Amino acid sequence: MEIFSRKRTDNTDGGSGGSSGVRQKTSTTSSAQTLPKRSVYVNTPLPPSEIDHNGDPIMYFVPNKIRTAKYTIFTFLPKNLFEQFRRVANMYFLFLVILQTFPSLSGDVSPVMAATPLATIIIITGVKDAIEDWKRRQQDNTLNRSLATRLSDWQNVNVTDSGNTWKKRLYRAWTTISTLLSSILDKAANKSDTNQRNSPDNNTSFAEQGQNSSNLTKGIPKIVVRESPNTNTARWAETRWQDIKVGDIVKLKNDDDIPADMVILSTSEPDGLCYVETKNLDGETNLKVRHCLSSTSSFENEADYERATFYVESEPPHSNLYSYTGVLRWVDENGVQSNDSKVDPISINNVFLRGCVLRNTEWAVGLVIYTGTDTKIMLNSGDTPSKRSRIEIETNFHVTMNFIILFLMCLGSAVADAVFFLPPITSEDFFEPGDDGSGSAFLTFWASLILFQNIVPISLYISIEMVKTVQAYFIHSDIEMYYEKLNLPCVPKTWNISDDLGQIEYIFSDKTGTLTQNVMEFKKCTINGVAYGLGETDATRGAKLQEKLDSGSNPSDEIDLENEKTIMLEEMSKLYDNRYLSSNFTFIDSRVMVDLSSDTQQSRAIQDFFSALALCHTVLAERPDENKPFELEYKAQSPDEAALLGAARDVGFVFVDRVQDTLIIDVMGERKEFTLLNVLEFNSTRKRMSVIVRPPEGGVVLLCKGADSVIYERLEKGRQSKLREDTLADLEIFANEGLRTLCIAYRVVPEEEYTAWSKKYAEATSSINDREEKVAEACEMIEHSLTLMGGTAIEDRLQDGVPNCIATLSTAGIKIWVLTGDKTETAINIGFACNLLQKDMLLIIVHASDKQNTEKQLKESLEKFFGSGSENSSQKHALVIDGETLKHALDESLSPLLLDLGKRCESVLCCRVSPLQKAKVVSLVKNGLNVMTLSIGDGANDVSMIQEANVGIGIAGEEGRQAVMAADYAFAQFRFLTKLLLVHGRWSYIRIAEMISCFFYKNIVWTFAMFWYQIWAGFSAQYLYDYTYIMLYNLAFTAIPIMYLGAFDQDVDSKTSLEYPQLYKRGILQQDFTRKKFWLYVLDSTYQSLVCFFIPFGFLLYGSSHENGLTSNSLEDLGTIVAGAVVVTTNLYVGLNTMNWTWMAFTVIGLSILSFYAWVELYAVWYSIGFFRVDEILFSQVDFWLSIVLATLVSLLPRYLVKYIYQTYHPMDADIIREQIFATKKAKKTKTVFIEEEQMPITSTRKSSFENETAISSTVLPTDVESEASFTDSSTYPPEQGTARKILSLSKLPAFKLKNKNQRKPSVRSIDQLMYMSTGRRESFTGFAFSGEESAFETFRRSIYNPIQSRRKLQRAHSISTTTSSKRQTFLSTLSIGRSRTLPTTLFRRRQSRDPSPSQSINNSNRERDDRQMDTTESSEEVELSVISRS
Repeated sequence: MEIFSRKRTDNTDGGSGGSSGVRQKTSTTSSAQTLPKRSVYVNTPLPPSEIDHNGDPIMYFVPNKIRTAKYTIFTFLPKNLFEQFRRVANMYFLFLVILQTFPSLSGDVSPVMAATPLATIIIITGVKDAIEDWKRRQQDNTLNRSLATRLSDWQNVNVTDSGNTWKKRLYRAWTTISTLLSSILDKAANKSDTNQRNSPDNNTSFAEQGQNSSNLTKGIPKIVVRESPNTNTARWAETRWQDIKVGDIVKLKNDDDIPADMVILSTSEPDGLCYVETKNLDGETNLKVRHCLSSTSSFENEADYERATFYVESEPPHSNLYSYTGVLRWVDENGVQSNDSKVDPISINNVFLRGCVLRNTEWAVGLVIYTGTDTKIMLNSGDTPSKRSRIEIETNFHVTMNFIILFLMCLGSAVADAVFFLPPITSEDFFEPGDDGSGSAFLTFWASLILFQNIVPISLYISIEMVKTVQAYFIHSDIEMYYEKLNLPCVPKTWNISDDLGQIEYIFSDKTGTLTQNVMEFKKCTINGVAYGLGETDATRGAKLQEKLDSGSNPSDEIDLENEKTIMLEEMSKLYDNRYLSSNFTFIDSRVMVDLSSDTQQSRAIQDFFSALALCHTVLAERPDENKPFELEYKAQSPDEAALLGAARDVGFVFVDRVQDTLIIDVMGERKEFTLLNVLEFNSTRKRMSVIVRPPEGGVVLLCKGADSVIYERLEKGRQSKLREDTLADLEIFANEGLRTLCIAYRVVPEEEYTAWSKKYAEATSSINDREEKVAEACEMIEHSLTLMGGTAIEDRLQDGVPNCIATLSTAGIKIWVLTGDKTETAINIGFACNLLQKDMLLIIVHASDKQNTEKQLKESLEKFFGSGSENSSQKHALVIDGETLKHALDESLSPLLLDLGKRCESVLCCRVSPLQKAKVVSLVKNGLNVMTLSIGDGANDVSMIQEANVGIGIAGEEGRQAVMAADYAFAQFRFLTKLLLVHGRWSYIRIAEMISCFFYKNIVWTFAMFWYQIWAGFSAQYLYDYTYIMLYNLAFTAIPIMYLGAFDQDVDSKTSLEYPQLYKRGILQQDFTRKKFWLYVLDSTYQSLVCFFIPFGFLLYGSSHENGLTSNSLEDLGTIVAGAVVVTTNLYVGLNTMNWTWMAFTVIGLSILSFYAWVELYAVWYSIGFFRVDEILFSQVDFWLSIVLATLVSLLPRYLVKYIYQTYHPMDADIIREQIFATKKAKKTKTVFIEEEQMPITSTRKSSFENETAISSTVLPTDVESEASFTDSSTYPPEQGTARKILSLSKLPAFKLKNKNQRKPSVRSIDQLMYMSTGRRESFTGFAFSGEESAFETFRRSIYNPIQSRRKLQRAHSISTTTSSKRQTFLSTLSIGRSRTLPTTLFRRRQSRDPSPSQSINNSNRERDDRQMDTTESSEEVELSVISRS
């Protein structure tokens, strides 16, 4: 988070684009090379070069009407059809419909019936798109019809409302294109740009204008308003936003939204100031100060604007939110233009941007320069990058394979058909020579393409969209992700990537406002070398709590803050009556009041320090309640500034108000007024801000606050050496406690020096060319020889649940990288506080100033810690890298080294990074490792990172909603990420994966059954099924069970998913949707198609007669029986793969099966040709029902046996847990059962994504160890026959409980913990480092690194599996498989009889003896906390 200013987006495109990382100056000189600059005239006739032959303006300005909807009434049909038929599958089915219009290919199927399935899909999708677009259109209309106040009855010469609008637009478009082409040609010829649109009497560029206006002084003359008898007709009138045009003059009132980009002409404030809220633009809630132009600041009423004559030269529209260059020109009283004195430069601080809101200002008037799509907010609100889920991309392979299978089926049918024509069998071959095999084969190929078309499911895509819509609704409706304070649920904004949430391997997170609350609290300070403040941080609070739990009593040095606060208030009341004191102040230390009351140098230092805090800012003081004049609310551009000012107020140094250039403060009850001379604003380059004030006693004083590194560079040489050391030591202690630190300094400026400097500063601020660089140079001229006063420490507290969330996600195998703008020390402490860093990690700090040094440190890190002869090879590592080093490391030649080092570390912490660097880091990992990534942030500077990741999450908090607008999902708290990923994400991934697999399966069974029939049909492409069966198979008979599985199925419930986060690991390794699984489903479906065809065919081969003389061996009978068998088999197969059988599952599967037979009954009555009483003939025969039952059983039996064998002897983690849940529910009747436990500890050891070890083992947890991590209750049974036993209450699902995950032990050992790659030094970490591991598990670390291999025969009569096969992967075993290592939390245990066998007792005794030996060994091992930092 930037300090003392808004959080700037450092990319050139201003935030949303994220295409440039370093904020570059944007001038018209560069921009105009591609676009002409524009001039906006007020009461000035357009020059001849600006009008056409009709006297109308040549330049066409876009209207202010905004349209985000895709369609109009006229374009919906063609545009929507075009978008739908961009899908290859839809084009394929359209091609088949066209083929079926040929009678020789379609047979008896009418073209209308052939087109019905495709038309249904197209209509449903079109209706959905129309509804979505209609909602967007309603939002557009609401915005466009908003009201604004515009100057009316006054001529705007920049636009015209005359007729021939289309001709004028075409003419203007042609003129603009011609201008652009001329500009490009001139640039290629190295000529000056003479074809651009220029001012009426001056053709110089902005750079030349800057040279001409370089002699401008601070005093810019006012525009002279001439009296005219024909004026005074203008008035303010309300108009719609969509009717506002370039050149209009708009008046805004307090709390009005700004309808267009405008130059500020005047405000209600005497000093020309106004305040805007840019939350909707850049995501920041803090107020920004804007200034009106000096030349127009005296305008007050309509007549002034009606009679004033001037024009504005503006740069072309661009997307940079933080840059604007323009100039206002006017003629003098004699009508003669003077470039040297009649110019007023315009910067971004003189501009209102659309989307902002006017605050704390009675009124303001502006001149519209950009409208509609030319405004900066619209240029930054480009469409969110189109994202496709990984499963959707992988589905293309499945579709392609189905196309290949379809081609082979058609080709095989064509060849087989041709074979029948080769030998002369009948007289037809002699008397009809025109019919040969090649012609018949050609027709058969295309007819077979129509016949087997269903092998590519037509309803797949629409079914997936509908299922994902339901999933998005469930996410939105989850009450556990609802944040009551903001009345905000989780909002899915991109519905088609919900399954990606179940495959995330890397999370990239912002810190401020994402991990923290972005609510600043002033905690501590150091003044004249003395540290004050007794407030606790999250880090110190966690350390004390852990100490309390370990010792069983309160720490001896615990401070009673409430008592200290009372003493502080009593001491304050003795000195003065602080009427402005807030009810909830966070800076507590009675020593401040004691020292302040004494007549010493320290007392004067304290007064100067807090007076500086009360003066050095850009804060606006408000009184929310007029009846409470001493209740102040500070509106600051940064929450840090508000916290600093609030602390000064609570101590007794109150900023009361600002009246023009006068700052009013209350110093210990005494009112003082300071004259504000200059404000040297903060930016990301300066990293400081200064104010120059004149005290009541006279003189000039410069007050400066900023980062310690920046302030120390500008301190006066040779002075305050002892104070510098003491202050720096205090600031390091503050930083180690996770606090954000600043330094405060001042300088008394001689009057002569200030007078000379102010002229140079005025020239810099008035310059048009390179204004920012000149202002920075001017600031450097006076910000030197500073005197250090002290430093401040502010806490940005963690959000609730962040440590637990990060610990849980890490256990699930997800790696978390934090990308923050904080300095290294602060970031490291926050990393420890939030469980990102752990005490057994070795922190590798890479800090370099150039590319060569960066490469050296990266290579040394890889060799030292991960090479063949590396030290601490079994230890976990974390990487800390700063923004300057990252700039070099992201170079194309060094990025592989950074990626290799980063993927080997458990956590990565990037400090002092820019928005562009955030996006580049995400892109590097996403593309370099081919993994699923998620970015989460809350501010405008996180937008590029959010859009770059596979899934973007926006936090709706204190920083506004820009990140939310650019995100795929939005919620209010970081902790909701656990539920979103581990529950909804995992469910969505499993559901969609199984749904798509079953979709292809059921269509292959259906199609292959028709293919087997072709053997008896001479491969003539004859239909086996009635066409209505084909049409309804995917739409009705089998659609609902598949969609139910995709929308509602669960392997385990949400509570269990959170208790066993390792279950998420299958999604990271993408084991539920593989190509191997696809081919297994193809093989299974091929077998089932054979069974479903040949068993009914065998029954009907010698058809029996009905009592009325009819037989049941017709083609319609065979097709109905085969179709019935396929429908029953496929629906039951889907049910077999459904893991959560509820009444809904039974209902949808039963109704889907019955729907087929209901249709046969209805169809036989309604459509009698060929189907005459088929229902009566078939339904009354035992053979019909027997064939269907037999075909179904034979088809599903192999699948059932395989499923049983795998779940019994090679179970997956979810299978084991599901069986535990089932055993728990079953045992509720008996309340308790006795068990012998085999458990393993929970650790956070993980395998990096580059490793591919496969080792399966089980670790035994000794039964005599009491731990909350066990599955049992804390109650124990008396020992029996020498065996320690426990009793397990099965009233609830057993689960591991990580006690105090967010609490860590302080690292008090004097061991080397930090490793600086720049110096090669190791040193201990002086801050608080807390362990996320339960202390009881330390005993078993050796067993984790040396897992016990066991091969026990599994007994399933009354037991649960205790081992896993090496052919199966489990993430609940001691060593997990694949790219990440998560050491686990599951129990493979056996439920046993009440009396153990002797052999079991012996085994238990041996186990207890081994565990006691292990305890003895482990107790002598010192667990090293290793982290790496600067020396």
